[in-house]
Amino acid sequence: MELHHLRYFEAVVRHGHVTRAAQELHIAQPSLSKQIQVLEAELGVALFNRVGRRLELTDAGELLLPYVRRILRDVADAKEALQQRADLQHGHVSIGAPPTVGTHLLPQALSDFNGRYRQIKLELHEAGGSELASLLNEGTVDLAVVPLPVADVASVRLFTEELVIAVGPEHPLALNEHISAVDLADEEFILFPPGYELRDRTIQLCRTAGFEPRVVLDGAEMDTVLRCAAVGLGVAVVPRLALDGVEGLRGISVRDIRLERTLGLIRHPERQLSPAVAALHDFLVERLQLPDEKAIPGVRDAS
Repeated sequence: MELHHLRYFEAVVRHGHVTRAAQELHIAQPSLSKQIQVLEAELGVALFNRVGRRLELTDAGELLLPYVRRILRDVADAKEALQQRADLQHGHVSIGAPPTVGTHLLPQALSDFNGRYRQIKLELHEAGGSELASLLNEGTVDLAVVPLPVADVASVRLFTEELVIAVGPEHPLALNEHISAVDLADEEFILFPPGYELRDRTIQLCRTAGFEPRVVLDGAEMDTVLRCAAVGLGVAVVPRLALDGVEGLRGISVRDIRLERTLGLIRHPERQLSPAVAALHDFLVERLQLPDEKAIPGVRDAS
């Protein structure tokens, strides 16, 4: 059975007349009669009895009719759902981001996106860059904001942000605006978990300066790192953005080693973006790709 056979059958049932059904369907009356005969031949039953000028359903036709109408209704519903998806009336997007981005940049951006596309459901995963790349690869997230570069993804550069040494207000280094990397040789460090780019950058900074970091606390997430640094447990390498609005912390620049990271929006190169995902992708690029380094403390244009 072809779908058009079912449409022809249902139209003839409603009109009880081949000619009027053919007019509705915009086909010739002989062609419609022929297609009904093809359907009856395929099913092996007569679907209509001719009574005067009208056609009436046989028992077999009565049995078939509710199935046909259900099928046609389901097809119409499927088309409507796909159209609503294309029109962004429905959809789901899962996005990943490091905690700093999730805390400081995404809330307002996602709120504004939701105001524009009320029917799109949003899901957020906060993790380190390597874990987010894995989540993207396995399909758990559709998009992710991560430090670049990342292999085997499609990416758009967003912005570059300064990384600073976070210390508490009573720390001996707290009075400095800038320090040399070797000034950190005797410090105790608070490290992020494995898989976080900030952990790797901390270790790289120390080794470039000629020493191994002495670790006082390992595996802490951003909020814990900042709180521990604030009370003097140790020092930590964090984005300057992470200190925005945080009391009791100083961010010190390292003058002799370039300490920064570039963040980008990544997606899987082989997966077609749904309309909802494409809409959020373009929205975040428009919102977070910064031409003005003063727009966010410690952030400069990535281009």
